[in-house]
This record gives sequence, C-alpha cells and structure tokens, in this order.
Amino acid sequence: MASPGRARVLVVDDEPDLLALLVDALSAEDIEVASASSGRQAVDLARRQRPDLLVADLYLGDGTGLDVIDQLRTDEDDLPAVVITGGTDPAAFTEASRRRPVELMTKPLDIPRLRQTVRDELARQRGRRRARVRAQRLRRLARRRNIEHRTVHEQLDGTCANLVTAYRTLSSQFHVQEVVLEYQRDLLSARNDHDVFRTLFRMYVARSGPVHGVALVCDEEANLQIIGRFGVPQPDNPAFCQALAQPMIESLLSRPQSLLIDAGEEPEVFDEAVRPFLVGLSVLAVPLIPEAGELIGVLVLYRKGEQPFLERDVALANMVAYPTALAIRRND
Repeated sequence: MASPGRARVLVVDDEPDLLALLVDALSAEDIEVASASSGRQAVDLARRQRPDLLVADLYLGDGTGLDVIDQLRTDEDDLPAVVITGGTDPAAFTEASRRRPVELMTKPLDIPRLRQTVRDELARQRGRRRARVRAQRLRRLARRRNIEHRTVHEQLDGTCANLVTAYRTLSSQFHVQEVVLEYQRDLLSARNDHDVFRTLFRMYVARSGPVHGVALVCDEEANLQIIGRFGVPQPDNPAFCQALAQPMIESLLSRPQSLLIDAGEEPEVFDEAVRPFLVGLSVLAVPLIPEAGELIGVLVLYRKGEQPFLERDVALANMVAYPTALAIRRND
C-alpha cells in the first residue's frame, strides 16, 4: 500500500531485466512502484490497490498490455497508462492509440523521457485533485452561503410578517378606539334611553354589518323591561324579542359578562314557541353595569343567518357597554 502523499505506479512487463530496470528508474521518494510480470498479476494487484498510473508492455506472455488497460478501465475510472512496445506493427500502434495512452514509447527505451513522462502525468493528476478539492470546497461554501442566505431571508420574512401582523393589530385596535370615541360623542346628544340604544344600534350596524336587537332597562321595581327593538328592515315583534332575551337575562344575572351563543345549537335554552326560528341565529348579550354589582340594563343583539358574531364583536360590545350604562344612568 502506498504511503500517504506518495503516488503509486504499476509496471507490468514479462521481461525480468526490463521490469527491474523500470522499477528502479521510476522509484522515488514520492513515487511507489509496484511490479507485475504478467497481465493477470497486474490486474490482481491493481484491483487490490488502484494505481495512479499504469506502465505496460504491449506484448505479454499471457496477453497484451491493452488487455490489462481494458480490464482496469471503467466508466468511472479512466486509468492513465504508458504503453511500451518493441514491435513496429502499424496495426498494433493503431490499437494502442485507441486506448488514448499518456505516451506510446518504443524500445530501446529512453529512460529519462519515460521518467519525465511519468512525473508530468502524476503532476497533472495532483493538479486535477487539487482543483477538485477546491471545487468541492467552493461548492460547500456556496451551499453554506445559500443556506445562510435563505435563513436570513426567512428570518427577515418572519420579522416582516410579524411586523405586518402587529401593525394590523394596532391599526385595528386604533380604529376600534376611534369608533368607541365617536360613539361616546354621539351619546352626548342622546336625550333618552331609546336614543341611547338607537345610537348604539347604528354604530354596531356601521361597524359589523346587519343586526337585530332588543334593549331592556330596569324599571322602578328593578325589573328589566323592553324599551327598544331594532332591526333591518324592521324589528321583530315584542313576544319574540322577550322570548329570545329572557334566557340571556337569566344567564347575565348569574354571571354578568358578555355572552355569545349559537341559538340553533342550544334550542333547549329558549321557549318552545321560538325554537323553529333559531336555526342560524347568533346571539350576543351584553350587560350594562355603571358600577360594580349594579346591572341596570341588557342589550341583546342577534343575527339571522348572516355572518355570525365574532370575538371582535364581543370585544367591541365590552368597550361600549360601560359608556352606554353611564348614558342610561344619566337619563334616570
């Protein structure tokens, strides 16, 4: 086995004296020379350890050097070879030339020329290896750079997406704040409870789309009474509004916070008389509490088969509930 950093040359010749001469001439500190006296022996040696270069006599006792070249070359390994011949047959030269040898040399051998030919070929191989190593290193660096580039872009894309999301969230919150402020300004001109709820209903329709509603306020005996019914194109009748609002009132009295339900999925909560009309009905009930522990009214909004109420509708209801309760209190 060649030592690390040393090139390996395989010489095959069936003339012992010439074989010894070739081994001696080509051996060097950076070149290890293996020898074979037959084609079969050369193939066995080469298959155990691939040589960097083959030096083969054209005529061997068990074949030709061209046979050795053909057996050792593959689609992936085009083994370089120097072919030596003592004959002058043109056909043999032509066959040897078809193997694309590094050099085709005749006997008597020009040993210095052979030695230089071998060294030049081994130097070319080292150059090609260095070029491959550099190319592989460059490909690895390019892959690493591409990965880093993609990572940076993904991070930037993620950051941009987060910023866009944050901007949209802040923009939406700012818009809601503007809606609530405008609603509070409109409440200043409300002269009675009916005006208050009509203002709220208009704001909700403008903000989130078509909606029906019923407003209830406590009378002198603390009983919730309907004081307003709203809807487009017209409000529902008082009996339906009362039947729809009653279970909402009971839930809010036990737990005074905005309540959102799909009435069609919980029909058992409501009176039998209105159950046929609950399919696709989304209900949002909002308690009106000016001070902790004091419920003075209830607003019940509902939609019939349109886009159901969403969490943003609940958030808006929570934001306008307190100023609405204060406006109702002011009218007492």
